[in-house]
Amino acid sequence: MERKIFVIWNPFAGGKALKICKTLTEKLSQEDLEYQVFDTNESKSATKTVSEFLDDTFTDLIIIGGDGTINESINGLTHDIPVSVIPAGTGDDFIKNVEIGKSLEQQIQTAISGTIIRIDLGRCNNRKFVNGVGIGFDGQIVEDMASKRVPLLTGHVAYYYHVLRILGGYRERSFEFEIDGVSFNKELILLTIGNGTTFGGGFKLMPDAKVDDGLLEVCEIGKVSGLRRFLNINKLSSGTHGSLREVNFHQAKKVTIKANKNLFAHIDGERMGQPPYEIEIIPKNLTLRVLKQ
Repeated sequence: MERKIFVIWNPFAGGKALKICKTLTEKLSQEDLEYQVFDTNESKSATKTVSEFLDDTFTDLIIIGGDGTINESINGLTHDIPVSVIPAGTGDDFIKNVEIGKSLEQQIQTAISGTIIRIDLGRCNNRKFVNGVGIGFDGQIVEDMASKRVPLLTGHVAYYYHVLRILGGYRERSFEFEIDGVSFNKELILLTIGNGTTFGGGFKLMPDAKVDDGLLEVCEIGKVSGLRRFLNINKLSSGTHGSLREVNFHQAKKVTIKANKNLFAHIDGERMGQPPYEIEIIPKNLTLRVLKQ
């Protein structure tokens, strides 16, 4: 079967994405591969674009963008084809879980001829995710970034500004939730359910997560005083926060969070609103190209 490649890129990722898209299409033309390029815009998300235009004549999907673009694109897929990712976002957390190459040249070659593997996806209510769902503190950060924009602050700088702004004063919230049918009622700063390891552009909340083990990783952080939060924030970056007594990890196939108007959440770094949520793992649900070994 002749290959026909669907390329989708996010113009809101800035000049980096545009440069990648141009370099990729030049390489595809050199390889004499058929392709079509689609972009996202405010009136048409990647979900809508992929669901409308990616028909069964296409054999591959290449996504240029960050975690949000990946999330939107996979939620538009209606049939199973190999997916490749060339990172162009601010955090690019999901891609830290798989090998696609360090250089753009390697990443493009992986997208064209990489090894095909199958990985798990998560599902929160009716929305699939590649990386995870954060509820509480990290959900509040994404909510604030969307509703309390600060002029001139974007990307990592904006994210860390909001982290530092609320880190000391954010109060723990009441969480009612179930993990594989076992009920919990706890006061927590955050509850994060992940398929991948890393959130917020570098916080390794789930150091033991694997995208192909058929399980979700759950991290809960309980009441930590304001000063101890600042003293231990580096442990979140290194993935060593499990040494803190307030931190617990679980593995699960299904997590349910009951309604609570005091909790905000994100899904793959994008604003998600408030629970209730039913979150579950979907084993081996996505075909992905990775670096050829």
